[in-house]
Amino acid sequence: MTNPGDQLRPPPFLAQGGWGRLSRQERLAYWMLCPVLGIVFGIVSYPFAVALVQSVTATRGGKFVGLLNYQTSLENPLLYAALKQTAIYTAIVLPLEIGLGLLLALLVHRTVRSSGLKLALYLLAITPIVIPPVAAGVIFRLIYAPNYGVLNHLLIMAGWIKGEINWLGQPYTAMLAVASVDIWQWTPFVYLVLFAGLQTVPRESVEAAQVDGATPWKQFWHIELPYLRPLLLLILFFRLADVLRVFDHIFILTGGGPGTTTQLLSLYLYRIAFKFFDTGEAAALAVMVMVGISLLYSFITRLLPLERD
Repeated sequence: MTNPGDQLRPPPFLAQGGWGRLSRQERLAYWMLCPVLGIVFGIVSYPFAVALVQSVTATRGGKFVGLLNYQTSLENPLLYAALKQTAIYTAIVLPLEIGLGLLLALLVHRTVRSSGLKLALYLLAITPIVIPPVAAGVIFRLIYAPNYGVLNHLLIMAGWIKGEINWLGQPYTAMLAVASVDIWQWTPFVYLVLFAGLQTVPRESVEAAQVDGATPWKQFWHIELPYLRPLLLLILFFRLADVLRVFDHIFILTGGGPGTTTQLLSLYLYRIAFKFFDTGEAAALAVMVMVGISLLYSFITRLLPLERD
């Protein structure tokens, strides 16, 4: 059986141990990539360098203050409230998105044989992803609105509730409401990625397991999961990065309220930078978030190795 990790082997430049062992065509390919990679590196590095400089200078006057901005940001109790709400939001959306996306991918892969139906499901899955987050926020605001919202109207008609519920004005329901937007929009992304990964599983390996009497669970655990492991790692990392910068639909739905119930880290950063105009503290927070997500990525790669030993 083909090892899925074989697809992730390093390029010849790294595998063979040096530039001198590359062929002329391979060296030419690397030289052609250098300008593009240089531009990407510059685009990524410049904002980080600006944030790093701002994080050690005073907001007014531009005087060098060292680590004072970092100290001030860490002493603010609202930072830890934002981190707590971000953790709660993450604990809601990530397991549901990955679980539902994986379940849908397995269901379609194993039961749907019609190429036309697969195409229709593909187009349906693409639709939420391409909708701008601001538009998604407006749509769900019309659903959850207390006086004219569609959800309250349907629940009252069904007899499940007697009066209208202020979904966006209560702490517990507000968090679930903003999380539902993320789940609706990004579960299809998980489905599409994992469904594509399932197409790479060798059909002969699955058929041999079925002949040997393997249950669907054993088939998934021992055959399909090794091929999905690198994709699950990438999904987990990208979705974690997205959760740390989610802003648009929460700002439209609740603005971080009620109180600070839905004020995630991104909204807290926005308020520090653009409401209190403390660019030094905001830059310090941005640098710490960057370092934190880099460490988190390193931890994830150790937790879910790309290749089996």
